[in-house]
Amino acid sequence: MELRTVQERVTAALEGLVHNDPYLLEHDLSERCLAARLALYLQGVFPSHSVDVEFNRAGGPPKRLHLPDECANHRDENGQALVIPDVIVHRRGAEGPNLLVIEVKKSTNPDSRQCDRRRLAAFRAQLGYSYGALVELETRPGHPPSAHVGEWFHD
Repeated sequence: MELRTVQERVTAALEGLVHNDPYLLEHDLSERCLAARLALYLQGVFPSHSVDVEFNRAGGPPKRLHLPDECANHRDENGQALVIPDVIVHRRGAEGPNLLVIEVKKSTNPDSRQCDRRRLAAFRAQLGYSYGALVELETRPGHPPSAHVGEWFHD
């Protein structure tokens, strides 16, 4: 699928989130909650793909990427670093293809976006995702809710 098509579909899903679920953004709900709602709208615009939230394995052990420990966003029961994407658009199973990986960040999240960028690049390079997107959600009090892709990752 071409980048332009993916971008148009992601934009439509983000518009759906803002239009239909402003309450979630206005009340600064968790990134996990917002990612799940975004996945709902993405499924509507990617009907021939699966859209999953925090999908952490490709049939076997949990996904691991070659990244510094500080860029792990989860840990297993033994404390080993794991990387779990917020949202993915793919075809389930080892064959894939893996189309899109998304990291979601709220405007109220003060953390640097550097590890998100590194995770997106690693998912593309190491797990074969065609595209990556860093999605920014406006959740600050007194600001109108909005959503956009702050950065695309592609060839």
